[in-house]
Amino acid sequence: MHPAGDIFVLSHTSIKFAKSRDKPYKLTEERGLYLIVTPSGSKWWRFRFRFDGREKSLSLGTYPDVSLKQAREKRDGMRSARAAGIDPTARRRAQRYARGDTFELVAREWFEQFSVGWADGHADKIIRRLELYLFPWIGRRPIAKLSAVDILTCLRRIEAGAKHETAKRVLQNCSRVFRYAIATGRAESDPTEHLRARCRHIGRVI
Repeated sequence: MHPAGDIFVLSHTSIKFAKSRDKPYKLTEERGLYLIVTPSGSKWWRFRFRFDGREKSLSLGTYPDVSLKQAREKRDGMRSARAAGIDPTARRRAQRYARGDTFELVAREWFEQFSVGWADGHADKIIRRLELYLFPWIGRRPIAKLSAVDILTCLRRIEAGAKHETAKRVLQNCSRVFRYAIATGRAESDPTEHLRARCRHIGRVI
């Protein structure tokens, strides 16, 4: 393992076989790019940079949805923007609002892309859950602005009807939508990560 702070060039192999630990840790690439390996085994690309004297960071998606090559290309594009006097954070925010990336828009896009190989019954259950339990409450809101509290409020509505298993499934589906949003540059984080441990025994906790 490389010492803390060491900078080295990552490879597909080093990323693929990076093992999870009790706490998140970083694999650091050059020029501000790094990968966070979480205790659950998820691997999140981030780009750290300075603009107007302030240190900032942006999510570049998750591995392997975003490959090493793609992550480097995204990093280089943001470095070029910064060199031109453009704050990559402000530019991404403006792009999101211009596209109108609501939760429902991104969720339906995710569903259309990944449901192709699903059994009809399975696909129907998933889109029905989204339409019944999420779209009426958060569907029209920008996905990048949703928080764990917003998702938890939706889950509590389901739990009020004693539908404990449904609440767990909705949380799983919601997480996949957020991961897709991160991979496609529409969100920087997955707020459902903060709810997984809490919802493990959802019938007792929520």
